[in-house]
Amino acid sequence: MNVNSLINDAVTKIKGNEGKKKNIAGKLTAVKKTNLSEFNSKELFEENFFFEISPAELNNKIAGTDSGFVGKRMHSVDIVLIKTVSAVFSYQKNKLTKAEYFPSPTAFPKPFISSNTLENDEFQSNQSLMRLKEEISNSIEVIEKFKPDYCFLDGSIIPQYAETKKDSQLYSNYSNLIKLFQELYETAEQNKCNLIATVEDSRGSRFRSILQKEILEKNKLIESDALNSFFDSSLLDYLLSKNERSFCFNYTSSIKEHPILKDFNEKWASRIKTFYLKPSMLDRPLRIEFLHNGKNLTEYCNEIASVVLSLSSLHKEYAYPSVLIEADLRARLKPNEVEILFNKIQDKLGRENAFLALRRNSRPF
Repeated sequence: MNVNSLINDAVTKIKGNEGKKKNIAGKLTAVKKTNLSEFNSKELFEENFFFEISPAELNNKIAGTDSGFVGKRMHSVDIVLIKTVSAVFSYQKNKLTKAEYFPSPTAFPKPFISSNTLENDEFQSNQSLMRLKEEISNSIEVIEKFKPDYCFLDGSIIPQYAETKKDSQLYSNYSNLIKLFQELYETAEQNKCNLIATVEDSRGSRFRSILQKEILEKNKLIESDALNSFFDSSLLDYLLSKNERSFCFNYTSSIKEHPILKDFNEKWASRIKTFYLKPSMLDRPLRIEFLHNGKNLTEYCNEIASVVLSLSSLHKEYAYPSVLIEADLRARLKPNEVEILFNKIQDKLGRENAFLALRRNSRPF
């Protein structure tokens, strides 16, 4: 098969798959009128399938944390540079009146040097664990220092490293990270800060699973396995209208069987909830994760959704909270920044330690 045939075949398959998805989703529009209490399910906490949301008038202090990192493997050590920044926005009647940053976005990124004998996959995981540790630690400091009404995390509200085994060199890092997340939850609760995580490109399927098992197997609107090719975000892209959110659901159906939440204190694990929100017709729905604070669930979900909606309306084709966009821009690192550090280390070591670089990166031709 030549390149043009391959391209045409790929386009045909993608169009065909999307056409099938759109047709299936179209048959589900009747579900939007369903009263979920009729299904008598422990997985369904709200009566409505979808909720219309109005943007909130922002009169709050809102923080958002993100980080950037670059790493380099060497013959005997590994170097990782991590830059973490929290943006703190103060609003009055929807107008941004003040922007603060912690730490300063001009500060040099933190260098980390490791001499552990990690395999390539463990090195990548370790970079992510260190980055996440810096993000969560910074968020804790920001909540204590600035007292924001809302604190946003970029990504999930729990770590995503279930593959870390107890016999791994990284397990202690993973365990400490679990403790740090729970410290963040405690800090947010003590300071009456609403902790919200937004997942930019979610590949979750929890919503779809609930829809299949708790609704479609009972009302037989369509065969539930017809949805097996959908991720939540792609299914809800068809089902949600602009400014609508889905019903709220637990992060997992079983805390004890979940590969990550089983390591958490049940006090926190049982309070982690999720819903999807569509701030724009031209972008996919956002996955929103949060800690339920004991308020009426529907009212609290609507409150969170309205704040996210107000923050995510800057661009019709990229719906994401502005405070996280700003944090990301301030925290980005370029690959050459770690190269500068590497070169300075190599200069100090001299020619007798020229083997510092990996063989694959030091070819003379």
